[in-house]
Amino acid sequence: MNELRKDYILDRWVIIARERGKRPHEFLKEREKREKRGLCFFCPGNEHTTPPEISRIEEDGKWLIRCFPNKFPATATEVKTFEENLLVRMSAYGRHEVIVETPEHDTCLGDLNVEHIAKIIDMYSERLIENKKDPRIGYVLIFKNKGKEAGTSLEHSHTQLIALRTVPTAVREEVDASKRYIKENGNCPFCDIWKMEMKSERRIFENKYMVAFAPFAPRFSFEAWIMPKRHVTSLEFLNEKERFSFAEILKKLISKLNSSMNYPPYNFYLHVSPKKEDLHFHLELCPRMSKWAGFELGSGLVINTMPPELAAKHYRE
Repeated sequence: MNELRKDYILDRWVIIARERGKRPHEFLKEREKREKRGLCFFCPGNEHTTPPEISRIEEDGKWLIRCFPNKFPATATEVKTFEENLLVRMSAYGRHEVIVETPEHDTCLGDLNVEHIAKIIDMYSERLIENKKDPRIGYVLIFKNKGKEAGTSLEHSHTQLIALRTVPTAVREEVDASKRYIKENGNCPFCDIWKMEMKSERRIFENKYMVAFAPFAPRFSFEAWIMPKRHVTSLEFLNEKERFSFAEILKKLISKLNSSMNYPPYNFYLHVSPKKEDLHFHLELCPRMSKWAGFELGSGLVINTMPPELAAKHYRE
């Protein structure tokens, strides 16, 4: 039976279209060809082609991970606001950074070992701390686009960070819904969610400090969430053991996608708590197996043909 399902706390609905669904292996796509065309700005030896470096992590005297401003930023350096009747606009003040995850051009994030991924997470944490120091910054979003269908333009594995004046709508809705839940129930909704899902068919992985599960009302086929068991509001507040556990879970999820789905396109993003708020930190992994069409755009409803219970089973196996 096809179902309408509501997000745990958001007023966001999806259609789980079981009767239109496929078996997991039927989502398999031809892997995108990784062709090195001309100069790669992110490869060793070409550091002079990027903006001046902000930070790096080294190994044996060579860079392992490096961070620098995006050469074509989505943000601006001024702080201005203009308002006229219904027309409100402001300068997109903020910062736009690139984190190159590995010096190896043909290596994907899921191919790296856990220790390397843990160092990438350390870089995420460092950049969160640094960008939050600016009192004009309202929110810092770390996100990854992998593959052309997920919006990437450069093959070399990297993550991006955009620091903004305002809190994005998607995050603000989560914060407000979380507040309402806490007021009515006395508990953090995400703490209740992970405890419930670890007992459900949607459980994927868990270790001492972290959990991964397929959300009840996923917008994407094989969507998965990672969150700490401890109530933590942002990545930089994880201790060393929790960060390593986070790297282990992320490695497992992406490795499973790569091995079973032939390195599919995906996005992930980190939802950290805005300043002075209390949102439970989590990562949402969104494989891009299908495209949103007229129904999704016109209704705000998403049709997902992969039930999360089946997706979780696929990850576990």
